[in-house]
Amino acid sequence: MHEPPYSLGKIRTPHGTIRTPALIPVIATSYGIWDKWINGEFTAPWELAQSAILSLYHVLQYGRKDEVLQKGIHDVLHTKNPIWMDSGGFQYMKKGAELEPLDVLHYQELSGCDIGVTFDYPITPSLDNDEKLGRLKRSVEAANLMLSHNKEMKLYGAIHGSTPNEIEEYSTNLDSGFDGYAVGSLVPRKSQYVHLIDIIHASRNTTNSPLHAFGITGFPALYALSYLGVDTFDSWTYVVAAAYKEYIHPEKLTRVKNLKTLSSLPECNCSICQEYGLMDFLQPTSEGEILLALHNLNIFLQEMKNIREAMEENELESYIVQKGKVGNRNINIAFKLAQKKEKEGKEIIHHTGT
Repeated sequence: MHEPPYSLGKIRTPHGTIRTPALIPVIATSYGIWDKWINGEFTAPWELAQSAILSLYHVLQYGRKDEVLQKGIHDVLHTKNPIWMDSGGFQYMKKGAELEPLDVLHYQELSGCDIGVTFDYPITPSLDNDEKLGRLKRSVEAANLMLSHNKEMKLYGAIHGSTPNEIEEYSTNLDSGFDGYAVGSLVPRKSQYVHLIDIIHASRNTTNSPLHAFGITGFPALYALSYLGVDTFDSWTYVVAAAYKEYIHPEKLTRVKNLKTLSSLPECNCSICQEYGLMDFLQPTSEGEILLALHNLNIFLQEMKNIREAMEENELESYIVQKGKVGNRNINIAFKLAQKKEKEGKEIIHHTGT
């Protein structure tokens, strides 16, 4: 009997257990609407979801930075749920700046986060080979340095590479002892499903530890990569879509644009849509944006719950095929590529006897 590549899992942290696969909403604390969530004016994303993830870059730009580092991130967010702290490597790369890896570790430890991710030097398709290899080497060195100085915090090692071979070589250069791994450098090519699946498949094959995929939130990728065994994803899409007044359709799983032209919204059972309606979302205020973001997040979280339930019933494949028939044609395109890659991997193992 064919064993599926995916499985249900649990990530245990000091602030509770995350049931996987799971979507972890991104918190950008320097962005205006977050204070309304922190102040308790609306249900916060980190209470709707099992967990949440922040970028250290945004924390250090935040007006409450000192409060975070002195009292801890859980106190500032008023939450008892697990909190992740990404190193901010991607944001620092865009700004042409960086932090010292041990400073990153120090800030993460001061924040009291449950899971930290090592400082990294992401790669982009435009880099020449020498620069790319140099960045990969520095990311490995930073990860191993942080691991050697880490005390009790759960620490994920960042993984990068533009080919399966680079992923495999990178992983062999990481020291053992990480609590999980986080695959980066995916965002610039997140719609190139062949590349995305190649990189994730190679990453999954290097470890049985929890695997996180950075910045991948489109539904086609969520389904395909959950099938390939990714444990956690982070999502910023729910807020970005809301900023553009885009509503994620609960059935078609596509963005509904030009809300002003609609007379009504699709039927939706999420808690926000049960209490609010189209005109509330269209408010040219932060409140309208927050409500729309919460609806969008609810759709993501419901789908991840559906994925877990389908896995439990051993019906994930049929569930994904069914979702692909409803509206978003890229769901089945990505899924077929994932199935093909997994089949190829099984055949290689069978023929080599390993």
